[in-house]
Amino acid sequence: MNEEGRIKKMELSGGCVCGGTRYVLRSIPFSLGDCHCIDCRRSAGAPYVTWGSVPRDDVRMTKGEPRKIAHANRIRSFAACCGTHLFFEETKDSEIIDVTIASLDDPAPFAPQKAIWLEDRLPWVTIDKAVPVFQKSSKNPGM
Repeated sequence: MNEEGRIKKMELSGGCVCGGTRYVLRSIPFSLGDCHCIDCRRSAGAPYVTWGSVPRDDVRMTKGEPRKIAHANRIRSFAACCGTHLFFEETKDSEIIDVTIASLDDPAPFAPQKAIWLEDRLPWVTIDKAVPVFQKSSKNPGM
């Protein structure tokens, strides 16, 4: 089997802290980045959240269902059993879903490739000088 075939058939598993909610990704996350926005910080109780994007069709729930919370015209999904932050969607029918990289069973291969929303960064957080930085979203670098 060629490399492309292996990647298409691969599955990455992840879930919440208590194990009550589990998911599988059928593709490798892309657009890996640390988000420092205030909403990510507050929703995770952390100084920033590392996200990776996957096509919506490549996310499959295998145990439990996430609780979806609409906030700031976006949707954040948390494990209903324990509150672990799992997913982020721009809209309810977004083609792309962002996944919290730290909720993967093996997050080590998915280092951030950028840092976004630095205008909200806490002053004591050190930014990796090897990655591109954006004061707001990397989708609109001129912002």
